[in-house]
Amino acid sequence: MKLQKALQIISLSRRQSSEYILKEGVKVNNKLVNEPWYELKENDFIEFDNKKYYLSDLQKKAENKVYYLLNKPKGILCTFKDDFGRKTVNDLLKGKIEERVFYVGRLDYDSSGLLLLTNDGDLANYLLRPENKVTKVYEVLIKGTPSKKELQKLEEGITLETGYKTMKSKVKILKKEKDLSLLQISLNEGKKRQIKLMIKALGYKVIELKRIKFGPWSIEEVPKPGDIKSLRGAEEVKNRLLSNIS
Repeated sequence: MKLQKALQIISLSRRQSSEYILKEGVKVNNKLVNEPWYELKENDFIEFDNKKYYLSDLQKKAENKVYYLLNKPKGILCTFKDDFGRKTVNDLLKGKIEERVFYVGRLDYDSSGLLLLTNDGDLANYLLRPENKVTKVYEVLIKGTPSKKELQKLEEGITLETGYKTMKSKVKILKKEKDLSLLQISLNEGKKRQIKLMIKALGYKVIELKRIKFGPWSIEEVPKPGDIKSLRGAEEVKNRLLSNIS
């Protein structure tokens, strides 16, 4: 088993585990290792977050895949530890989920909505790859009312301030009230702060952002902020994905 995979089993996503190992390093048999692809051997143990984990125990843990939906409230960080004492996803999970899981597709501190939590790194990677067409749907409250031409720019792909041009998306106005508009945006990718940057590229500002769908899963399954729901298992998760590919 690779060291990166070991950290995924413990708590981190694939990207987070790689970045952590490269930046901080992880002790393997009391020796600091900064190589994500370091191959762990049969009797090896690693130290992470002041705890010791043996390879044999991690291998057993890896076989038990779990899946949860979470309705993340605003004011919660998509991380499991914050040096400034702010509330994190981990605070919502204490006493409710026994397994060590990570979130798939983060949401900003001031955003809310649907998160998938799992210890299945392969599934997480599949969900986040745009070519697999796993659609994410957001309700976005903005100041102002975009024109049809501006909405078309979003749908066809718009260049962000980072220089990245977004892939095609679906956009519609759900509601207008005074100087505010509620948009629904559906896309298959998820760059960091992408929707906020898309709206900014048009000259508008996001007031609120909420993810209401992630692939086949809907916010209706966890309707209240902080709600958590256990999904039945890998087979059901994969079946639902196959039946809802857009």
